[in-house]
Amino acid sequence: QNFPQLEKFYFNYNVATHDDDDFIFYDCVCDQFISSFWIERQWFVEVAYTRATISIIIKPYRQKWYEFINIDNDDFNVYHSTLLTIRYKPIDEYRQTLLDEIEWILDVATIYHLEISEEDFFIGAIIEIMNLLPDLDSLKLSSITLPTTTLLSIEEREEINFIVYNNEITKVYLEKMNKFDDVLFLIDLFPELKYLQIGCTSDIDINLFLQIILMKINNKTDFNLHLLAISIPTADDSMMKRMQNIIDSKSLLFNYTIKRTYDTIFLRMK
Repeated sequence: QNFPQLEKFYFNYNVATHDDDDFIFYDCVCDQFISSFWIERQWFVEVAYTRATISIIIKPYRQKWYEFINIDNDDFNVYHSTLLTIRYKPIDEYRQTLLDEIEWILDVATIYHLEISEEDFFIGAIIEIMNLLPDLDSLKLSSITLPTTTLLSIEEREEINFIVYNNEITKVYLEKMNKFDDVLFLIDLFPELKYLQIGCTSDIDINLFLQIILMKINNKTDFNLHLLAISIPTADDSMMKRMQNIIDSKSLLFNYTIKRTYDTIFLRMK
């Protein structure tokens, strides 16, 4: 209203977290930041958690990783753009505090995208966070630590099963795969998955990895994966050709396209 020609706007509102169990943002007015006023102006809202602060960040809208590849041929819905970023890994005794703070944010905002930038984040903690965010469409993880299945309690297994049957996440990006089981677990956890991007190290046996992943996908009924992206520093046209040869020789896919963009090879399944 006062700046009708304003095109770019950056704003960062920080609130220090408290140590008490009854954490409340006494002075925060986040409902003013997470509103249609900003969305209608194509300004992007991000809620970021660090160990000491929670930030409400407003900045010009820019494409995120989940928007560069249009799977459904739909226009991006800016009203579904609110992002929650977690930039620290709470120890077990403070995990509930993080969950309580996320619940507070949900009183004023619906979160559609979640990014966790800390490495080796325990998947059990991720599932607890996801339980609070039923509207999630995308999930970006730095790297994960899996549970030992034999040591899971009945309650933990029930929680995993609940997420499998109730989440609607369609896009997942794992920046660093520690072992093949990381990807296999994510495929099982997200039955609505349409786009999966995996970051691999240069020493990976790409042929073995590709066979294991595609066999896993082929063995799942009603699985909707349309696009598999494999990011690897040594990716080149020769690697892409080897991948194509292994797919064809093993009959892993019949109707697909393969292409490379810089260090990422994209397998689109039709």
